[in-house]
Amino acid sequence: MKQLLIYDRPRELNRVAHRQLRLSPAPVGFAFARAVNSVPLVVAEFQRASLDYPIVFAGAPGAEQPAVLLGLAQGDNLFVGDDGNWAVDAYLPAFIRRYPFVLAEKDGGEDFTVCIDEAFAGLGTEEGAHLFNADGTESTVLAHAVKFLTDFQASLKQTRAFTGRLRDLGLLQARTLHVQTASGKSSMLDGFQVVDATRLAALKGKPLQALHASGDLSAIHAHLSSLQNVQRLSARLDRRQPASNTIN
Repeated sequence: MKQLLIYDRPRELNRVAHRQLRLSPAPVGFAFARAVNSVPLVVAEFQRASLDYPIVFAGAPGAEQPAVLLGLAQGDNLFVGDDGNWAVDAYLPAFIRRYPFVLAEKDGGEDFTVCIDEAFAGLGTEEGAHLFNADGTESTVLAHAVKFLTDFQASLKQTRAFTGRLRDLGLLQARTLHVQTASGKSSMLDGFQVVDATRLAALKGKPLQALHASGDLSAIHAHLSSLQNVQRLSARLDRRQPASNTIN
């Protein structure tokens, strides 16, 4: 069973146990993400991601986090093709780009340890770039990965603060998508929230000024604009299978 959405066997990197480990120089594709229909998104990605995906806020009330919808059904990512490649015309979220690496929180604090998915098809000992140098220090490849993970973690912290401000202003509301196939079979996609445009428009004075000064307002508008991409998800599904779907 996968952990953390796309990781099968995450394990803490160890300079002894993983001394000979290498990353394949050849592309290995994105089959590992084929069964996820949403992944977390950081606020710094909103502008670019909003061109391709619906951006929503997923999670239990009080613990919501931004995410991009990648499909209209559980276990179906419409952006990974039969060949395992990601759609060439679509932005690749940082959550996906950091794979097979991930940071794991240590002792519930601010410290993290670098882990790697040992199930990743691009790992081996015969060819590719070493993760560790002969003396046990980080290779350039691993150092770049750690830098990316660290930046992503900092962006997650900023994103939690952003979401908290939306929550404090009462701007988030639950939303459900109703999907009906050409054969008449219907299903629901729920469990997420969006910004209430009416409540946003009603903000005045200091709350609105604060959203503008912080850059939050720009991110909110990108999120609201992105919701139109639900229709693009439906179109992708139509191209994948003969039976067309419509969104009510």
